[in-house]
Amino acid sequence: MTAPERCEFMGKIKPAPTAHALVAIMYPDDAINQRLRSVLEERLGPLLAASPVYRVTDFTDYYSDEFGASMRKQILIFAKPVALENFHRIKVWTNTVELSIGPGTETAARRIVNIDPGFLELSKLVLYSTKNFSHRVYIGDGIFGEVTMLYEHGHFTFLPWTYPDYAWEQNVKFLLKIRHEIAGRIRKI
Repeated sequence: MTAPERCEFMGKIKPAPTAHALVAIMYPDDAINQRLRSVLEERLGPLLAASPVYRVTDFTDYYSDEFGASMRKQILIFAKPVALENFHRIKVWTNTVELSIGPGTETAARRIVNIDPGFLELSKLVLYSTKNFSHRVYIGDGIFGEVTMLYEHGHFTFLPWTYPDYAWEQNVKFLLKIRHEIAGRIRKI
């Protein structure tokens, strides 16, 4: 067998895939929610959909010391697919946005919002983090990627580290609906 014949079995490098940007936002009130959405839409384009709003403390007390007990959370999915090559840098940007959003100020003394970006593609939901852990993979620029949920056989599969609010029935219904819509768009192409 010659070298070229052996190489036909080797995987070929392909361009970066695309996916829909997903951003989970935690915020104290509707005015800050609208401000965050405006900033995010300026960078990522129009929204495709937004999940139901829920209280963070219904799922965890992790953020209570920093933000108090009144924080709300919502998952936003953006309409235009983004190339995933270097998309992890969105986490670096959202960290700076967190520090720039304050009540009537351009630079808050402490953050009053939390922004967790990632992406949704047909087979999985991925979140970015600045924190390393056993189930996270270093991507670059100080950012780690985490497969948070898998889509298999018609439903999302939760992993041991899937956050409880992502496994919440209302969010699962929302994500399944959006995944179905994205799959329909792809079939039309």
